[in-house]
Amino acid sequence: WRTGRQRLLLALVMAEVAGAAGAAGVVVMLSRRSIRPLATALALQRRFVADASHELRAPLTVLHTRAQLLARRADKQDVDEGLRGQLHGLVADTRALGDVVEDLLIAASLESDSQDRDRVDLLGLCEEVRDSAVAHAESLGVGLDVEPGEASDVAVTGSRSALRRALVALVDNALGHERPGGRVLLRLGRDAAAVSVAVTDTGVGLDPSVAQNLFTRFAHGDGHTAGVRHYGIGLALVQEIVDAHHGHITVEGAPDRGATFTLHLPAADPAR
Repeated sequence: WRTGRQRLLLALVMAEVAGAAGAAGVVVMLSRRSIRPLATALALQRRFVADASHELRAPLTVLHTRAQLLARRADKQDVDEGLRGQLHGLVADTRALGDVVEDLLIAASLESDSQDRDRVDLLGLCEEVRDSAVAHAESLGVGLDVEPGEASDVAVTGSRSALRRALVALVDNALGHERPGGRVLLRLGRDAAAVSVAVTDTGVGLDPSVAQNLFTRFAHGDGHTAGVRHYGIGLALVQEIVDAHHGHITVEGAPDRGATFTLHLPAADPAR
């Protein structure tokens, strides 16, 4: 009787394990079948956004160039001041629209397996971003510079275009919240395993309690230099770029004491 009972219990345990394994297999199979259409739709959506952004980039570049030429010609000729202001506004709007298209293109390609991963020298990239934005900073009366630090190797592995866009977004954010006479600084650092880039301003600062909300899409912060609230995907895109490079971003600041956004990225292999 005891032997029969043990055999029965063993059979019940084996049947239960087999049933659980079969149920798990069915759940996995059904889950894959149900998720597959969503994954396909997401891939198609990402491809459409990338294709549309790529097609829009060229005509927007031409439009921005023509607007710049018209604005420069208006500055040289005796043109009504109101019309001149509208032309300069058109230049700013076309540049902003081009930045949005670039953001969409990068956001759509972040998860792509075909995205290029190269060795990127962050010092050279920071200097390139500074050179491209220094004229705009001077027009606002703000200083913009790069502090290399003591580290000799500040290279990371990733997408140069995406990292450049992240730095441009942080610099634009700093300039937008800086006062005339202030200074924006890109400071590089290095430890054993990571490279850091800190974008620091001396502007209106921020409330630390709402710092993380700034990385939500279309979130905004008060205190913009232009007197308006800034909406967009700039800082949210920075967060996505950092996550795609297996890094993280920290925010420090206080009201009227400026703010510091720091990118922490894994250092590139010295052998590469």
